[in-house]
Amino acid sequence: MNIRETRAAGGYEWTPDFWQSWREARNPYRYFKSQRDRSIALELLVPRAGDRILEVGCGYGWISEALWQVAPVEWLGVDRSEEMLRRLRSSPHPQAASSMVADATHLPFADCSFDKVLCTGVLMHIADDAAALSEMARVLRPGGRFLCSINNALSPYSCLTRLWNLFKPGFVQEFRWPRRFRRHLRELGLQPQAMAGDGILTSVSFANRHISIPPRCLFPFLHAIDVRILPRWPGLAYEVWFAALKYSPTCVS
Repeated sequence: MNIRETRAAGGYEWTPDFWQSWREARNPYRYFKSQRDRSIALELLVPRAGDRILEVGCGYGWISEALWQVAPVEWLGVDRSEEMLRRLRSSPHPQAASSMVADATHLPFADCSFDKVLCTGVLMHIADDAAALSEMARVLRPGGRFLCSINNALSPYSCLTRLWNLFKPGFVQEFRWPRRFRRHLRELGLQPQAMAGDGILTSVSFANRHISIPPRCLFPFLHAIDVRILPRWPGLAYEVWFAALKYSPTCVS
């Protein structure tokens, strides 16, 4: 597969080939990260039959497919990349057709349109993530469940990643403080209910075909450490997930 990043207006845009190669790589760190993301999405979003779910930044459908397989939900996915959506719509699953091009900061839906809203691996790459959060809170119904993830400023890998990103002009990858982010959710009328992390030592890999940092051979050892530490300290994970309920009673038709 062709692993590449394409430069788009306003920053970087990943191709479906790049993301699929990353998500489905044989590298143990990336494989673990991808599977862990799916399991967290299902655990914290709690998809049930009939739920109207909006997935913001659905990409080529890595998380989407896991949702479709768990329950007969009414799913709608949005992404700003038409190329990503073309790859998504090539899936034989009938839900794949329920997708459209849209910007997370200007969602084309009425207030309180969805039972659940999911946004993973996206907010950290949006320059105006506050506007995107506000939009997602707006389209969620009162009592609805919101699930999103952020890159964590407390992660042991945050400084190394930010240093690496200095060599990518125009690239956006923000790292947030979990406590401040939780407070921001409350300001939007979203009451945090649960937090989970992908991994502390095993969810990041700076890799190509020949080199991996951390080395591939260390994965079992680092994963064993994560298994012990992560349940008690999810706030140290590289990517932190927040599940919240919307308690604001107001909705405009």
